[in-house]
Amino acid sequence: MIKKIQKGFEMEEKLRNYFLQSGYFVVRGVPFGYKGFDVTDIDLWLYSRESSLARNITIVDVKNKKTPQAIERIFWAKGLAKAVNANNVIVATTDRRKEVKDFGRDLNVLVLDGVFVSKLSKSDGFLQNRLSDEEFLEEIDNYSLGKLDGDWKGQILKSKSLLANNIGFDSCNQWLEVARFFAEQTLTKPSQKEIALRCFYYSLSLFSIGVDFILKELSFLDHEERVSRLVEGFTFGSKGRNGVTQMLSTSLSLVEQFAPEGKALSSQVRSKVIADFESLPTNIIGEYFAKSEVAKVVFSAARDFESIAMNRAFKSHSESTIELRAIIGCLLDFWGINRKDFGAVTNYS
Repeated sequence: MIKKIQKGFEMEEKLRNYFLQSGYFVVRGVPFGYKGFDVTDIDLWLYSRESSLARNITIVDVKNKKTPQAIERIFWAKGLAKAVNANNVIVATTDRRKEVKDFGRDLNVLVLDGVFVSKLSKSDGFLQNRLSDEEFLEEIDNYSLGKLDGDWKGQILKSKSLLANNIGFDSCNQWLEVARFFAEQTLTKPSQKEIALRCFYYSLSLFSIGVDFILKELSFLDHEERVSRLVEGFTFGSKGRNGVTQMLSTSLSLVEQFAPEGKALSSQVRSKVIADFESLPTNIIGEYFAKSEVAKVVFSAARDFESIAMNRAFKSHSESTIELRAIIGCLLDFWGINRKDFGAVTNYS
């Protein structure tokens, strides 16, 4: 049964369906904060892969009210796009005035006006196959211990919020940690297996988008250099080995100055930290995602992960494409999770 959602959110879902059908990767309700303050939510965050060298991020501001104040929303959306490093801005409004579209054109903002909005599906039939965002979050909330047991919903919302920052290795590594958490919950919480898997797939969809974005910058490198850059990024984050080493040196300088035998202690700590980083089996994922054939499909894999996460009639990845199963297998190896154990738990067929 499809649950009725608020009018404004219904328009967001209809627009999301429109952009999904147009080939975009779409996320609804991306939280945007600044220095610890919750500022706003991005109604729709769109990502497209134009070619091996081009990616585009577009934000959509959606207003479905009797007095939508479209001119003000164009100002707002334009500023928000700059803050989140989006390439393009769209404002969807019920306002039909020509002047609104003209003003948007002057500011390089595409306005989807009331004429366009009225042509969107009159029904919510597309939700026969997909959960709305509200239903997805409600499914998570149905696990009464979710807040205490690692804050399941909070992890999904935090994962979304990373899209509003500069996408890179730091965000990818955070998405990897969230995906690992839900993979482990799938194994240890059999009564919550379905929602744990939905969250697992959703976090992998975001991770896949992050990898696709990174690969754009590595497209001109040869295979070995791509492997090297990916391994370093997945190991040390966006700062890289040199950045982490410099940060350690700065942090340990006080130890060297004031602690007894400070230089010897500092050297031991530095060696231990670097050794811990280098012990991570990141070569597994670096070598996998450096493959040209994987780079070509990682964007479509992201869309597929999102689709099975939100599919109303839930089906696990065991019934999905070989590309999705290969990505999951690679990551299970990286995390040290036995593939057979995970497959035995997640096989719904």
